[in-house]
Amino acid sequence: MKKITKISLFLVSALMILGIVTINSCKKDDKLPQINGYDNSNQVASTYLKAHWTFDDTYNEAISATAPSNKYGTYGFEAGQIGKALKLTKGAIVFPGIANINTANALNNFSVSLWVKVSGNKKTADAGFTSFFAIIPTGTTDIWGDIMANAETSRHLPSSDTLELKNLLNTHPVGGGNSLQDNVAQLNDAGNGAWFMGAKVWSHYVMTWNASTHQFLIYGNAVSCGAWNDRGTTAEEIMAVPVQAVFGSIASSDIGFAGAPAQQTWAPWATASIDDARVFSTTLSQAEVSALYNLGLAGR
Repeated sequence: MKKITKISLFLVSALMILGIVTINSCKKDDKLPQINGYDNSNQVASTYLKAHWTFDDTYNEAISATAPSNKYGTYGFEAGQIGKALKLTKGAIVFPGIANINTANALNNFSVSLWVKVSGNKKTADAGFTSFFAIIPTGTTDIWGDIMANAETSRHLPSSDTLELKNLLNTHPVGGGNSLQDNVAQLNDAGNGAWFMGAKVWSHYVMTWNASTHQFLIYGNAVSCGAWNDRGTTAEEIMAVPVQAVFGSIASSDIGFAGAPAQQTWAPWATASIDDARVFSTTLSQAEVSALYNLGLAGR
């Protein structure tokens, strides 16, 4: 009996060791391979990430936990590119000031990254310009914010796959005045830029501003497609603080910007879906933009 017991104990011990080795081996195998050198989107330019909206069943900005001050129209969540996404149907969401992006020089150089899903609306009852995201001065008397990510949706039919992305910035130099600059994703007469076929599906939109080179780039699915990248002598983005983040609208008195005009009929509240919106205080490189795109494709 003693001999059998010793053999049994030996077998049990051996099986336990084998089980532990197998479990540890599985744990190592469970780790996903890196994409472009990163495990997930949160690792890309993380030092410069100043605001982030995941829209994973929450409207709050993730870094500061700031909740919206007002929501308008129809809004909710749907399955997104990375987890859940914001779904607007003639809707807009307005935030109070967020400390990380609420100083004049917080975004001298900047990048905005977001996943969007929108269709053209030409010749429809709701035809109009679409603003996905904006940083708007509280005291504005204009319709434009200081940083805006948009699309010329009224130029394209619902059946079209063309998504005409449009960047806009407005800087307020210390000496006075302002410089309003934009760029559009299209092929111009000089052969610059490119049409972006990103409508009706989840597409990755990144805008970057480099104050030293005056380059205002548009990336559609990690491909530079802006027709007018060079913005002359425009320098640092200096915001007219205090400013507020907005999803789904230009500036208007209808969403609480008292000095602004009423909502423009050509720019109604957005009918679009938005996911994983990020604001960086740096000019993302092509490699970083590609990483965000490829990680997003993998749901990370």
